Amino acid sequence: MGSQMNFGDWMAVITNSITAITAVIMAVLAYRTYLKTPEQEAEPEKETAPANLESTLTQITVFKTSKQETILKVTENGLECHLKDTRQGKGGHQWTINKFEAKKILDTSNFFVNTGYKVNTGTFSIGQRRNWLYSKKLFPAPEYLRSSIKELLSNTV
Repeated sequence: MGSQMNFGDWMAVITNSITAITAVIMAVLAYRTYLKTPEQEAEPEKETAPANLESTLTQITVFKTSKQETILKVTENGLECHLKDTRQGKGGHQWTINKFEAKKILDTSNFFVNTGYKVNTGTFSIGQRRNWLYSKKLFPAPEYLRSSIKELLSNTV
């Protein structure tokens, strides 16, 4: 009795061979395409920055909901906080930090940002003005808000 392979056996051998060859080809292509360390080219550095990019920060929105918006802005009086509110009789001018006080706050770095535990809001303090809400959507990184407050204070004095 000879051991002859029937048609089903031949099909199994051919299918297994094709599967193995396909796996090898896919592994080689995956290595070439995905696993190889990407080569990055550095962008050429510009020799000088364009002069028109220099701007002075004078106003930022720090908190925004469907009903309220809190804005810090530099005026001739100093750094002011304004609350816009859609409800009647709410909002308006909240406080002003005069130029002398702004310099003192800046010199002592008496301004802070606290991300807190809430998902959408944190708080910030500037001198005696403590625990004002800010929107994390507007300032996902607390350091960005802190540097913006520092720049506003610098532009006040």
